[in-house]
Amino acid sequence: MQLFETGLFLASFTSPKTAFTFAVLDDFLLDNLEFPVSAVDILQCIAHNGQKDRYRELMRVGRQWRQLKQLKWHGFGHEKRQPKAGELALFCPACPQPGVNVNLAEKKAADPAWLYSRSLVMDGNFKAEHMFPANPTDEVALTDGLGFMVSNAWYKMHLAEAKDVVNWSDCNNHQAVNQANASHHKLEATGIEGGKRVDESPYLDLPWGMEIIPGIGLWHVHSHRDKCYVQYASNFITSAARIDGEIMETLWAPLNIISPSARRMSTPHRKECLDFQMNDCNFMKMICISKFLCRKFKEGVQGVRDSLYAFNRLTPTRKQQELHLLKCQARWPAGEIHHGAETWLASGITLEEAQVALLIDVKKLGKRPTDAQKLAVARRRDRLQGQIDEFIRVAVTFLGDQLDGYDQLDLMTGMLDAAELDSAGSSSDDPDRADDDDRYDMPVEFKPETVVILLPSNIGIERCAEWGVADLVLQEISLREGQANDALHAIRVNLADKAVLFRTTVRSAKSQARSTRA
Repeated sequence: MQLFETGLFLASFTSPKTAFTFAVLDDFLLDNLEFPVSAVDILQCIAHNGQKDRYRELMRVGRQWRQLKQLKWHGFGHEKRQPKAGELALFCPACPQPGVNVNLAEKKAADPAWLYSRSLVMDGNFKAEHMFPANPTDEVALTDGLGFMVSNAWYKMHLAEAKDVVNWSDCNNHQAVNQANASHHKLEATGIEGGKRVDESPYLDLPWGMEIIPGIGLWHVHSHRDKCYVQYASNFITSAARIDGEIMETLWAPLNIISPSARRMSTPHRKECLDFQMNDCNFMKMICISKFLCRKFKEGVQGVRDSLYAFNRLTPTRKQQELHLLKCQARWPAGEIHHGAETWLASGITLEEAQVALLIDVKKLGKRPTDAQKLAVARRRDRLQGQIDEFIRVAVTFLGDQLDGYDQLDLMTGMLDAAELDSAGSSSDDPDRADDDDRYDMPVEFKPETVVILLPSNIGIERCAEWGVADLVLQEISLREGQANDALHAIRVNLADKAVLFRTTVRSAKSQARSTRA
């Protein structure tokens, strides 16, 4: 005890001849945590002072010093009670833990479910390998099963009962599963959680009503099949926020520092080193979480400001943009805006959409349409031509008298070229419609679907400025943004429909056989 009071730790309690200072032992543990420094490296530094080789003594005292530190930090320094399994492990302060940082008694029915959810990640570290010990009978465990690593007895019992069935993954380059089934006869352990095997256990108990949402981290999901991305990526999990789901990948980095030196350690010594490393990781989270969350909060507030404008531009539909322009007319001076122009512009955009739809339908008819199909197309063209005539008649109100004398009016109301026609109807690969020369067509002089609508985007900015209708350009841009948002929303809806069909029909099918039964 006198040596302890002076800051010296004995290498032997029966025949003390060598002692280590507390400072040397603290430096040894700190170097193991932060740098890939082994006991041999520490002794080489001490040897410069003329000290003898004390490798065996340092390895023994280092383990004892690590155990005393763990007992002290977890409150077992002044009580005789022995710690139970897991009591020498620091829990992550960022995770919601009932009774620790979450009070379930204060839970309200109106609180969202994600507020009390917990993300559990399973991953393997293939660098933390361990060789078979040279003398397993001489191994002495100091904190067996008291930290993060399971006790050796439970681990051996699990290996004896679990069935080892080789089941190769169908996903592309799925190292986590394929590595688990690889031959490792020269290694006692291929890593941490390397096997990733889940077997039946009588100790598993799930509370009633618990919802388990499966997912794959964004770093791993791309090595799986394409369908795994839309099914399990965290981007598509409701209330999951913008997370990568790869917290274990970042936590392996500090463990990889000590993995090379722990590869040939005894089994208890390796577990103690890994437990100490994991405890230090959670301890650093505990003391840095406040500063980190404050910084992330400030970054989030600034990010909301930066992205608000872009999100607002993606939000309104074309009808909302048109309604907004109508409400703003009352606040604009009469000389600066053409009242009623937004309705006229919206009708022009609708005409363009009708033209594209008619072009595609005509191309789909093929080269041998029926009389009923010809009549339906003729009626649609007649109705479309009447709408275009009305649009051009009203255009004089907004474009002015310059429209009547515009020498390039024939160009504006001319036909679309062949390239535009092909691009509008190129969605079909039917061989019956491949021959454009034989495809059904109406007389050339009556093709309203190929008429260029007199919108500011077709007239040109310079011509609009010359005519004094530059304000119409800005209004059309607003309506075009709403049109683009409508198209994006339609894509999202169609993707959602496909996802529902996949989950309810394709995924539940027991085979790929086609059935014609109703």
